[in-house]
Amino acid sequence: MAALCTYALKLTLRVDAMEESDVDALRAAGFDDRAIVDTNQVASYFNYVNRVVEGLGVELEAFWSDQQRTRRHYDLRDGRP
Repeated sequence: MAALCTYALKLTLRVDAMEESDVDALRAAGFDDRAIVDTNQVASYFNYVNRVVEGLGVELEAFWSDQQRTRRHYDLRDGRP
């Protein structure tokens, strides 16, 4: 699972640094091509949606609690897991 998270994080924060070795690491961790494509598609989709929402300033509906409305900040150490 760590390899999958590392791949998704790099795809999110450092897409310009993606290399064939990133996919190789997933294969070495036991993921087949279908799982790798699924991982790529899910991470890419959420990256896209988040950029649309943030770029347009979309706000959550009223039923979301104040705690859920709070922006989360993660220490990602410059994108390195």
